[in-house]
Amino acid sequence: MKISFVIPTYNEHGNIDRLIKKINSITKEHNLTNEIIIVDDNSTDGTIDDVRNLQKTQNNIKLIVRDKLLGIGTAHIDGYNQATGDLIISMDADLQHPPEKIPEFIAKIKIGYDVVVSSRYMKGGSTETSFINRIISKLGGIYLSLMFGIKIKDFSTGYRAIKMEIWQKIRNYRYSSKNVFLIESVYYAHKNGAKITDIPILFKKRDMGESKTPLISESIKSLMLPFKVIFSSIKRK
Repeated sequence: MKISFVIPTYNEHGNIDRLIKKINSITKEHNLTNEIIIVDDNSTDGTIDDVRNLQKTQNNIKLIVRDKLLGIGTAHIDGYNQATGDLIISMDADLQHPPEKIPEFIAKIKIGYDVVVSSRYMKGGSTETSFINRIISKLGGIYLSLMFGIKIKDFSTGYRAIKMEIWQKIRNYRYSSKNVFLIESVYYAHKNGAKITDIPILFKKRDMGESKTPLISESIKSLMLPFKVIFSSIKRK
């Protein structure tokens, strides 16, 4: 199995090289072939130079540099569309997503699941983010699970695995450019027959840098999303 890792970056100097080192170490330990696709929104802190320096000695790294900050949703899409693996695993560059969980994603895929989403809120999961962030995110997950009929607890995490064959089925839907893409893609995978599950993670505090997620605006979009996609489905019939 070849795995394509998709990692969106914006000003992740000091993080990206550590993450790539950990990914390579874990995949080597488990005898997995990988490619690492960095999708950068024109970082100004040296992140791009960090990746280019790694490319001099590692031929499994692809770098996509976009000319401005275009959003996490389009970063995932651009990375997925460049992937050549059997399985795509996306994750944040800031080490809040523990690379040690990679084998668990693969184990779930091997027993028949098509999409595996990391979860802060299922049994065994936890998060080091603020109380208000936890409450909004957890309630949002319950709401989306009920509205969509998908039995997972955490829709907005970017740490996930999706089979290439499923991405090929859903790649041409109209997606948000921002974080809502993460929810939309799970919904469309479900509508196309994907078998979906989750695994628990500890969502860690950042060691370096700042979060780029606008919590309030993305939460409002998430509340409206079920009505948006259901209405779109009715219009297509």
